[in-house]
Order: sequence, then C-alpha cells, then structure tokens
Amino acid sequence: MPFTLDSIQDLDTVMQRRTAAAESASASYICQRLIAYGPDPDHTLDFYPARAPDSPSALVLFIHGGFWRSMRAAQFSFLARGFVDQGISLAVIDYPLIPRVRMEQVVHACRLALAHVLAHSRDMGTDVDRVVVAGNSAGGHLVAELMDTHWMAAMGLPDTCLRGGVAISGLYDLAPVALSFQNDSLQLTHQETSRYSPLSRPVRIRAPLVVAVGGDETSEFLRQSAAFAAHAQAHGTPTQHLVLPHTNHITVVLDGLARPDNALNQATRALLSCD
Repeated sequence: MPFTLDSIQDLDTVMQRRTAAAESASASYICQRLIAYGPDPDHTLDFYPARAPDSPSALVLFIHGGFWRSMRAAQFSFLARGFVDQGISLAVIDYPLIPRVRMEQVVHACRLALAHVLAHSRDMGTDVDRVVVAGNSAGGHLVAELMDTHWMAAMGLPDTCLRGGVAISGLYDLAPVALSFQNDSLQLTHQETSRYSPLSRPVRIRAPLVVAVGGDETSEFLRQSAAFAAHAQAHGTPTQHLVLPHTNHITVVLDGLARPDNALNQATRALLSCD
C-alpha cells in the first residue's frame, strides 16, 4: 500500500530541516505551552499570539499528523512564522494517541480543543468569528471530522462556528489504511473505518474548505484529496482543491502552509479575511 514516506527523496535532510525550523521558531516566537483544554494529560495546546494584531486577532487551530499515533504539537512550532507576523494567532493542539486510545477519543479531543478556543477567545485575544481549523495527514482527516457539523449541537456549538477549514494531505477513506502496514499498530476496526471515513457518508460542511496535497505525494494521497474535494463540493461546500507542485508529505506544510508567500498559506489567510 502507498501509505509511506519512502517516496520522499533525502528524507533525513527534510526531517532535519523541519526540526531546525521548529527550534528556530520556538526561540523566536512567544508561546504559551501546554494549555489544558480537557481532562486527559494529552488534552493540551500551544498558543502563539499574533504580533501587533488587530484586536482581537483571527486564529488558526492546527492539528498535527502522525497517523493518529505519533508526533507532538511542539514539532510544528515553525508554523508560527506563517501566521503570527501576519497578525494571526496560532494554536497547535496535542491529542491522546492510538493505541492508548481509540479513534473516537482522538476525534473527541479535537472537538474539545475547538470548543475551548471558542469559549476562551476573549482570554486569548482572538476573534470568535474568525477561526479556521487546519491540519495535515491524520490532522487533515481530523479537520474533515471537525468541519462536518453533525456533532456541534451536542456540544453547544452553532454550526457556523468555523470560518473555514484547511485539510492538507489527509486520509478521508480509512479502509485502505486498515489494509496497509500502518494497521499493524493502529488496529483500526471495521466499525472505526466506517464511522470515521468522511468519503463514505454525506457531509454537511457549512464553511468554505481548502483541500490541499503536495504534488510529489504518493498516488493514494493524491487520489483521496481529489476525491474528498469533489465529495465536499457535491454536498454543497465551497471547496478549493490545491495541488502544490514540488512539495511532498512533509514540505507541503514546512514550505507551504508555513510560508506567507505560498499559495496554501495565502488560501488559509483568505478564509480568515473573507466577508
């Protein structure tokens, strides 16, 4: 199955560059780390307040990837350079990871994080009406789960609470994941792949959506991104499908979302500035 990073050329160099970018950003930007948004020890987020923002500032809530089982918010501190200097605040969330929890708890954690930043917007100096949720890989899947509004009323949220969503290099049909080597550790069940595959159900997404993928990614990531963009559009969601040339599963975030001059960053900021 093509769910692998093996196709990335000079993977070690790319990983080292990502680590260096994260360390540089951590030293350059103010960050309030490990803010609790729920009862689990991994229900935390890192918050990077906007520099010289309009008061209050727009907010990007970012969900990291790692196949729902790895990585931490601090590894994505480099995203601050794409938003903080543009007058936009950034929150990067952690969530409990598989196999300690199941997919239901992962999705619920992201919902709690969104509810938290909305409820605490005044304390954070952010605009409750200008929140975009973004994420890559597993985080792209979790963006799709958050954007589908069927769950919001049960948590006391209006279905208009998000200004937009940016799903990057996501997995929107989990059945192929369950058939791949990734499932050796994930152990996704049929019930989980059915319930948490946005491509397998009608979606009700009220806010504009950007579905992005790196042009150098594997065929399955390219296929699923195109399919989900078409699926959302068919269900009435204003959807922009971006294939970013010369980027892979890592650099689509490192050199795409994190760079103000990149089309993906600009599309994200456009969601926050639209009337």
